[in-house]
Amino acid sequence: MAARHRDPLGRTLLRRVALRGGTVLLASGLTIAGGTSLAPALGPARYQTTASPVLVGQVSKVTGRSPGSVAAAPRAAGSRYPAVVSLSAIDPPVPQAKGTIRLTGTVMNSGSTPISGLQVGVKVDPDRLGTRGQIADIASLSTPNDSDPPALTAKGATQSLGTLAPGATSSSFSLTVAISDMNLSMDSGVYALAVDATGSVNGSSPAQDLGIARTFLPLFSATDVKPTQIATLWPMVDTPRVQPQTYTDGQQPDQPVLANDDLTNELGADGRLGQLQSIGSSIAALKPTWVIDPDLVNTVVAMSGNYRVATGNDTKGATPTCACTQAGTGGNAASTWLKGMQTAVAGLDGRQVLSLPTGDPDIASIARGTQQTGSLAASLKAAGSDLGQIGLNPLQVSADHSVAWPYEGYLDKSVVALARSAGATEILANSASLPDSLTYTPNAARSLGGGVTAVAADSVLSSIFAGDLSSHSAQILAEQRFLAETLAITEERPSEQRDILVQPPRDMSASTAQTLANALKAAVDGKWATPVPYGTVEQAQPTKDAGTSIAAYPGAVASSQLSSDALAQVAGVQQGLTQLEKILSRPDKLNAAFNGAVLRSVSTQWRDQGAAGEAYRDNTSSYLDSLQGAVSILLTQGTTVTLPGSGKAKIPITVGNDLQQTVLKLEVRLSSDASPARLNVDDPDTQPVTAQGGTKPTVRFTVTASANGQYQMVAQLYTTADGRPYGEPVVFYVDVTSLPSGVIAVMVGGGLLVVLAALRLYWKRRKNAALEAAAAQGPTGTVAGTGNGDGKSARHNERNAP
Repeated sequence: MAARHRDPLGRTLLRRVALRGGTVLLASGLTIAGGTSLAPALGPARYQTTASPVLVGQVSKVTGRSPGSVAAAPRAAGSRYPAVVSLSAIDPPVPQAKGTIRLTGTVMNSGSTPISGLQVGVKVDPDRLGTRGQIADIASLSTPNDSDPPALTAKGATQSLGTLAPGATSSSFSLTVAISDMNLSMDSGVYALAVDATGSVNGSSPAQDLGIARTFLPLFSATDVKPTQIATLWPMVDTPRVQPQTYTDGQQPDQPVLANDDLTNELGADGRLGQLQSIGSSIAALKPTWVIDPDLVNTVVAMSGNYRVATGNDTKGATPTCACTQAGTGGNAASTWLKGMQTAVAGLDGRQVLSLPTGDPDIASIARGTQQTGSLAASLKAAGSDLGQIGLNPLQVSADHSVAWPYEGYLDKSVVALARSAGATEILANSASLPDSLTYTPNAARSLGGGVTAVAADSVLSSIFAGDLSSHSAQILAEQRFLAETLAITEERPSEQRDILVQPPRDMSASTAQTLANALKAAVDGKWATPVPYGTVEQAQPTKDAGTSIAAYPGAVASSQLSSDALAQVAGVQQGLTQLEKILSRPDKLNAAFNGAVLRSVSTQWRDQGAAGEAYRDNTSSYLDSLQGAVSILLTQGTTVTLPGSGKAKIPITVGNDLQQTVLKLEVRLSSDASPARLNVDDPDTQPVTAQGGTKPTVRFTVTASANGQYQMVAQLYTTADGRPYGEPVVFYVDVTSLPSGVIAVMVGGGLLVVLAALRLYWKRRKNAALEAAAAQGPTGTVAGTGNGDGKSARHNERNAP
């Protein structure tokens, strides 16, 4: 027993490592080196009591998650500790002081030789873990060490498993121990708990420690404690799928086009979103706060009717003739999910339903981006108000639209400023961005000034649910770590009311959601925690001296943000949309589709799906380019126009409108690089043009030619609203030649400039006369009065006449 009190479960080892300047190996929640250990969730520096300091908010370059967010998973243990111990159940998760606890699990031999005399046993540190820092220390250990206490000798605390071949998994062990047999120092508190595997490898004697699984034992029997109030976010967001194109067949209303039909499965009973809805509804008593992207709701509403799914890379518009879409199949799943969500949020007030801006735009990327921030900020403001409110109308609930949620809650001053300018008065933050020197956990609410409140989710609690919790072992360890942390928070200031926020990942999986629900329920049943909606935590009195100074933005998190090129591309779409809207008779029809697409283009979801985000942005910008190009001057650059003779002639310019609505507030300007004495565009050189959808109106300019030669001319569209150019200028050339008759004619290749009927007849007669003369004079004769230039012009004109 003295050894236990001298060095319970490896604390001396941790101190030795720290004194040597080393860094304690982060277990990252992996079942490694013979033991299963929940990753140490890296919290504020005040919790790093014995291990070397670790950067708060440090993120893996591979996963994009903090080291503490990687969930438990089996992994080869190495030659020294080949026994990989995995816990599959702890029952009950919160035992009574006079009760028992049962631990079940498996042992795998990751080595290359058999393990003989394999035995598992329960180890417990009888001294309570007094701080959250000590909990983190234990969580950081993954292997046995010589300072661990011996296994309990009480009935049911050990079990022999015989010989275990390499790569084999034992039958599930089951260890049941009375709490009274653990000789614990107190009835309340968090204790280090472990299942250790011992045995012989290659006939070694005596038996050796070959692996260990560490976890926590929470006990609570106090009656004079104020339970910690816990608000839990329940995010309902998904990858953006609606494209700016709409499907049109001319017989029924336009149908939305989705990039794929994967959302159908996600909404089903076995899909991620279907399960999140079901689990969230089942824990209504735990008061989860729904955080919803209105774009997801809009998409589901669209799917409940007629919609299309893209089958090809269409950038010009989806129609029956393009063969680029097919009918969607998710109508039933969408309708069922929508009804389920309506039931789940029915009767909730605005402090338990939070609306994100439409498309869940990545405000951190935008704020920390380049000069494009200004134009995108305006879109954010609209998305957080009008678009967001409309988007949640189908849920028939009153939601709060004043909350911003940057990626994983990390802040810097620019993020706060952008959130404020977009109309947010509250920011869901990560406590790692607001460090302090307190020796206990402060309330979540912190005033940042300027009317903005940061509601800081505890970084340690959040990281517990940030990794892969698909295995039973990972789920059990995450649950016990959550219970240990929340109980420690309550016992830090037992007589003071505490209010904290739990922030799971945006893309929370169904297994993570169930683990979070189980952990929260166990803490509430343990009576040291009580569930409250987000509004209660947000309105709680901020803790004195709690951190309000913003830490540096983590470099690894910054590396995943949207690039400057991506933001510039989206800003370019906004500019092009603004230009196109100026000439449309119904800009609202285009505005709604593209405003949503702009916000989806900068969605936070693209942080972990870079290629998909790039594809979405490319599709959006290409489609807008095609719409802008649908209104243009129908003249190929470099086309030559011939003006025989001297005097006046009319040059017709045709404007094509391939859109489905009328364009107006548009004008054509024609200019020449020649001096007015040689070729002049007579006044007016600007003419207004209005084109109904699918038409090609023509305007005509009078020009006066006084000298032979070739001259460059430029036709350009302009918007009358601001006098800015629309589209690219069209360049063509004018050839001026003299004719004895002095008649002026206009000819152009490609049928783009029309010859007057009388002039066409004139040229035909001259050609016929020339042919008759040539026949009379023989093959080598010439037609009097007809030069090569005239003959060429005549043939050219006849070939292209309409």
